[in-house]
Amino acid sequence: MESSKYDASIFLNERVVFYQRRDGFRFGTDTFLLTDFVRLKGRERLIDLGTGCGVIPILLLLKHPDLTAVGIDVLEENALLATKNAEVNRVSDRFTALTLNVKDVKKRFRAGEFDVAVSNPPFIEVERGEVSLREHRAVARQEITARLEDFICAASYLLKFKGRFYLLLPTVRFVDAMELLRKYGLEPKRLRFIQPEREREANLFLLEAVKGGGKGLTVEPPLIVYEDAKRRVYTKEVEEKYRSFLTV
Repeated sequence: MESSKYDASIFLNERVVFYQRRDGFRFGTDTFLLTDFVRLKGRERLIDLGTGCGVIPILLLLKHPDLTAVGIDVLEENALLATKNAEVNRVSDRFTALTLNVKDVKKRFRAGEFDVAVSNPPFIEVERGEVSLREHRAVARQEITARLEDFICAASYLLKFKGRFYLLLPTVRFVDAMELLRKYGLEPKRLRFIQPEREREANLFLLEAVKGGGKGLTVEPPLIVYEDAKRRVYTKEVEEKYRSFLTV
């Protein structure tokens, strides 16, 4: 890979390093909050749908030594970056990155291979917004190569019965997500809205759905990210999440 195109982001008190494109989609607090929202139960197998540079599975592998993970991405460049990041962070023995569109998971995996699926999928419907001129950023944010329905359909296929799906989306796609999850047999079980600041409306939501789960949804208190967004001062809750994520 051409070194001038990438830089290294040092994360979680210099305990983790991620290489990413300088001009591409770059992970942020929302990616970390989705990672923190995931609940794991020991020796499980996880798949990240649209893995990007591998942030979510790599962080979870560092936190959970019995976990194994696969990350798939439609861009080969992202799969290569995720592989490099797994090597740099010493989890490559438990991680595989593949170049694969979520629409094609049946060509590569058997039904019900995974205990957990996670995704921070593209959320902008192409006909409702301008298409980015940068392919790398566009594929991460816009439904160019796959729609939200394709990600949810893939998760349903890949998960075992009672397997868990964790999802992060903007609130504008909330109703779409709820309808599609039910359509594909994934029952919403745990929901948390994210507000950028206390006095501002929620703009994102975190959701856990269970394949074949019964009715019953727990709505957790809203997660407030910043005390002061302009100065990037986190709330105590978010600060504690960062501080304690990799604490044994």
